[in-house]
Amino acid sequence: MIASHGKLASGFQSSLNILCGKGDEVEVIDAYVDDSDYTEKLNEFVAKIAEDEQGIIFTDIFGGSVNQKAVAAVVGSRKENVLIVSNTNLPLALTVILSAGDGPITLDDINEAIEESHPVVVPTALPSQEDEDDFF
Repeated sequence: MIASHGKLASGFQSSLNILCGKGDEVEVIDAYVDDSDYTEKLNEFVAKIAEDEQGIIFTDIFGGSVNQKAVAAVVGSRKENVLIVSNTNLPLALTVILSAGDGPITLDDINEAIEESHPVVVPTALPSQEDEDDFF
């Protein structure tokens, strides 16, 4: 499941469909786009995860209201087989979802995916004229 403020979750779902064809396998919650309460959808997702299965809830902001409700749903269920991954970005969700077919995902797997998917600044400055002259 991917849960976010606004339509980020459904945007991730769309991107996952384009990139790997698995977006429709992911449930989404686009919170606060209308007056509906998404708490029941979180609770239903957690409740349907069987003891021999694993569930992961990706949220957009650690400590945000969506994350808080996800934590409450998981803690309230007392299920240790449902994980919450917060501050999610698309590469992280993609990596974890693609590795899900290989068996249960461990915390080490998730931490490795986090390391691989952290944001980076892409340098776009052109070299100065002096640097070009030194090249030849």
